[in-house]
Amino acid sequence: MRTTPPRARRAAGLTLAALALTTLVACSGDDGGEQPAAPASGAAGAAPAVELDAAGALAEVGEPLRVGVLVSLRSAPGEGQDVLTAAEGARVAAYRLGLGGADVELEVVDDAGTSEGATRAVADLVDAGVSGIVAASTGEHLQAAVDAAAGAGVPLLLPYERELTALPDGVWATGPSGDAVDQALLAAMGERGLERPFVVSADGVDVDGVGSADREDYTGDNLGAVVARATRAVEDGTADSVVVAASATSQAQVVAALQGRGSTAPVVLSPEALSPGFATGLTEAGGTPAGEFLTVGVDASDATTLGTSQRAEATASYFSALRLAAGDPELQDLFGSVPFADVAEGADTASHDAVLALAAAAVEAGSVEPADVAAALTGLTVDTSDGLAGPALDFADSQALAPDAVVALEATTQDPQVRPVAATEEEAAPRLYWFATAAAGR
Repeated sequence: MRTTPPRARRAAGLTLAALALTTLVACSGDDGGEQPAAPASGAAGAAPAVELDAAGALAEVGEPLRVGVLVSLRSAPGEGQDVLTAAEGARVAAYRLGLGGADVELEVVDDAGTSEGATRAVADLVDAGVSGIVAASTGEHLQAAVDAAAGAGVPLLLPYERELTALPDGVWATGPSGDAVDQALLAAMGERGLERPFVVSADGVDVDGVGSADREDYTGDNLGAVVARATRAVEDGTADSVVVAASATSQAQVVAALQGRGSTAPVVLSPEALSPGFATGLTEAGGTPAGEFLTVGVDASDATTLGTSQRAEATASYFSALRLAAGDPELQDLFGSVPFADVAEGADTASHDAVLALAAAAVEAGSVEPADVAAALTGLTVDTSDGLAGPALDFADSQALAPDAVVALEATTQDPQVRPVAATEEEAAPRLYWFATAAAGR
């Protein structure tokens, strides 16, 4: 399944850290109403710039930049479906480049979350003449996509998958690596004095660096037994926290069951919890997002915009573009099936940054040919000056994201008010907002 979007039209708390975030997010006026925080880029009411300097240079290449986006519409847990809406960040990147005059086309293919589907999807994208591929999915099935793309000589970026190792030439992971996640989780837990976790794993997701004598696999059929054992371990003092490493859906089921048993133990989650599906699934399972949750990831989300750094300004520009895109009635989602506004809530910065990295390589190469883009990308460093909303990516290594960019994140239900507003309260999905903690030095 492929879509080519219409040319984008030019368009003009639970911890002290959470309490600080709340203060930044909204200030009460004399009339008692809440006012959104001022944008990071300047005076109150001034929207950050969303057009990209690279757009003009990309337009001078003279040919459209065609980017393949591989997604998993339906899959087994842990095989990509959880990040389906996050992939809409790729649409935001194309929109921003379009505002500056660049011609960017997204070719979108569903791999069905299987190895066979991934091989077929890459073949379809190669036939479509893409300059590079963003694999906006997760799971073991992506190994087939990696092999197929490397064999075809088309660069492939992995913004969400962290467990594939020994990546071949022309393939880069642009999200946190498994080792970086393990190390950051251990450090974050150590800073909080959590030394005896009860670990629950499911869906092939694990945190190898977090060792514990108390471990349990969640299969979907043994929820009561798993949660009962975890709760007893905390009550007996043999565990001081519960770590849940699983897909966002499974995490939500386990956490909701823990809450249902009245557990007050700190909950540590693998980064799958950053998916909007975790908060939604938690509510659907009878739980509440208003809990104390800890995970790790990059500092490039809603709350990042409340700072005053260059990163904060870059992230604010992303969210400004997201709001503009959601307000464009002609813009469709990745599959061209619904207005972008209907899916904008889930779009994230990782897929956005992957598309911009491919655009930067095309500018560097002065070409949209896959071999030229791959050659230019090798050794290239892409950062906020290229429009990235997240940390710099150094393509001298197959793990393009530096390990120290992975930091502790805590959650709040307090909305920083930088995303598009739902038309009605009923349409607003439950959401958690993740922010880098003071313990992480941010």
